[in-house]
Order: sequence, then structure tokens, then C-alpha cells
Amino acid sequence: MTEIKIKERIEEANRKTLDRMLSAETAWVGIKPAIEAIPGMNRNVILHAGPPIEWERMCQVQKRGVIGGILHERLAATEEDAWRLAERGEIEVMPALDLNTVGAGVGIVTASMVVNICQDGKTGQKGYCAPLEGRVGLSGWGVYNETVEKRLQVLEKVFAPALDYVLTECGGIDTKSIIARGTQMNDESHTRQVAEGLILVSEIVPPLIQAGLDRETLITCLDIIIKTERFFHSMGMASAMSILHGIQGLEYSTIVTAMAGNGVELGIKVSATGDEWFTTTAPHLEGMYLSTKWSQKDAIPWLGDSCVMETMGLGGLAAAAAPVVIQLRGGTFQDAIQQTEEMRAICLGENHNFPIPSLEFKGPPIGIDIKKILETGVTPVSHGGIISKEGGQIGAGSARFPMECFQKAFYTFAEKYQLL
Repeated sequence: MTEIKIKERIEEANRKTLDRMLSAETAWVGIKPAIEAIPGMNRNVILHAGPPIEWERMCQVQKRGVIGGILHERLAATEEDAWRLAERGEIEVMPALDLNTVGAGVGIVTASMVVNICQDGKTGQKGYCAPLEGRVGLSGWGVYNETVEKRLQVLEKVFAPALDYVLTECGGIDTKSIIARGTQMNDESHTRQVAEGLILVSEIVPPLIQAGLDRETLITCLDIIIKTERFFHSMGMASAMSILHGIQGLEYSTIVTAMAGNGVELGIKVSATGDEWFTTTAPHLEGMYLSTKWSQKDAIPWLGDSCVMETMGLGGLAAAAAPVVIQLRGGTFQDAIQQTEEMRAICLGENHNFPIPSLEFKGPPIGIDIKKILETGVTPVSHGGIISKEGGQIGAGSARFPMECFQKAFYTFAEKYQLL
């Protein structure tokens, strides 16, 4: 095949990929136990954030999260037994993103834990993400104790059945429109979802009240929705996953479909190369700590799948929508705008669905292209939470994805299509 033909096929594939991303219509349609919702999930599987990693190399906080997941599932009676199961490989531990699930933070998802279900109405593809648990919890922060277990029981036995019923009755909640309004109200949909959270409350509370739930269940549901910090974040991530699932495996497409870290390595996926991971060493995030007693020595390198938001053109790519996030690392309003404009150099289009006032209502860039990254030398900036080595969030900031993973991806792409 000639060089011209290859170039035409890549351009055609990328146009198709970008069109799917821009035309998606996402909604929060349910919340169910992972084993019921996620294809490929079973009782012996525990999902984690980031690319695949052997148990021996896994960071300590993610290991503790896996142990917590084993105990929560009653696969072991004691912590010592749980460690033995994990060390012997009797528990299958795998990346959440490989099952179209976003593992925010530590990313622990077990069979009985509930996941929010979001669906792209255009393709029918679904994405999944466990509800956020605040600053302490098993799924996001790898913390497991009696208090965490009690909250998980409430989510599984009271909250999820009630909300799933309500979402079915009302036909789901349009998450695309919530994000669109959020980018006009200082949210970038990764580190900041203040407006989106309030909009979600206004959308879900009326059908929740009208659902005929008993008073105690209603109060429990309202309490969780209103008091859980950044409650909308998991719906944003699951929505992004439903779109990215729909562009996975498109021949000749050079658009990035996943970016994630496991506390040891960062990894990406590219549409044309399917589920193959391309990894490099994970960097630390730079930003602001929640207390002066913490510093980088207390933090682990990038951990989490939440940069699915950047993969969809939000978060660090939409920094201009939320300059307060840039302030976390000492930046200014102009720095936020500059960051978004810099990201245009490595993307194939503009997301007109999410206009940003400070950009004269232009949308953020979307469609991260590995070819453009190699041509420009610019790599994506991702926002995110800084996670303690002991578990829990201790700050927020940003990091750049290293060039090496994009170089590896392009080399494999070139080999696949005999470009070398």
C-alpha cells in the first residue's frame, strides 16, 4: 500500500473516530452490583486502576485495596488469609479499563460492589464506575475498615436498589448536558465538578422524591447524593468510558482511547491497536497538598483511571474552564487558557458540545492523536488527586504523560500497518 493510501486511511479513520466522540449522547441509566452490570466480571475478580501489573510490583496502597476487596467479598476470613490468597495468585487481579470500567484512584471494584452505569445512546455502549466515597473509602483510596464496610453495605443494600429503580422509571439522567453546563460554570470535569454536582442534584431529586420510597430510604439516598463530595465525578467518568468503548479497535485510527496509572507505571491505549497497553514509569503529580504536614515524599506516583476525562477532551485539556485548578500549582487565569490552547496542538478537533466562556465559547480540544504528539513533542497534561502512600487523598495537582508511552504506541501502530 502506498504512503498516500495509508495517510488517507488514517485520516478517514480518525474522522470516523472523532465523529463518534462528538456525536455521543450519554446518560446515567443505572446502578447495580458489578457482577450484574459488567460483562466478564466474576466473584474471583478484583479490578484495579491503571495498566496490568504483577502482584509483586504493585504499589502498597493498591495491594491494601485488593486485600480490602477480598475481605469485603468474604473470600478470606482474616487479613492474613487474604494476603496469602493474593500472593498465591488465587485471586484474579486485572485492570478495570480492560472491562470498560473506570477505576478512580486506587480503582478497586469487586463483584458485589455497585457501579454507576452510563450509556452512549448513539452506540449503545456502556461504561461503569463505582460511586465516589468521599476522601476515605475502598474503591478510590484503598482504605478498608468497619466504617468503610458499613458504608459499602448501605450503598449495596439500600442506595443502589433505590436509585436503579428511580433511574429506570425516569429514563435516566442526561450527563452530556450536565457536563455542557458545567464547563460554562467553572468545572473542567476532572478535579472540579462543583456546578455539575449541583445540577445533578436538581435533576435526580424530583424523581427520587416522586418514586414512593419509604422515608428512611429516601433520606439515606438524599444524604449520600448531597453530602458525598464530587458525587457527579463517577458519572462523568462512566460516561467518558461509554464513548471510549465505542471507538476501541477502529482500524487505522491513531486516537488515544485510554490513559491511566497504577502508582508504578502509566499506560495508554490507542484505537487501532485495541486493548494493548503501552507503558512507562509513572510521574508524581505537582500541586497543592491539603496540609503542610504532607509533601511529595508522602505521595505515590500517578494512580488512577480518572484521566479518561482528558482522553475525552476534558480535565487538563479543558483547564480554561476551571482556572482555580491551575491555581493549585501556582498558575494563573492566563496559564489555564494557555494550557488548553497548547493541548490543541495534539488533538484532531474541538468539542463544540462543551463551550468555555473564557475561550469566547469555543470548546476544548478533543481526540488526542499519537502522530501529533510525536510531531510536536507536546504530551497531554492530566489533572488529578494526589494519593497518600497510606491511602486517602492528600492533595490535587497535575502531571504530563511521558513521551515514551506514545512512542511505543506509534511504533506498534507502524509495525501493524507495515509503515517501517
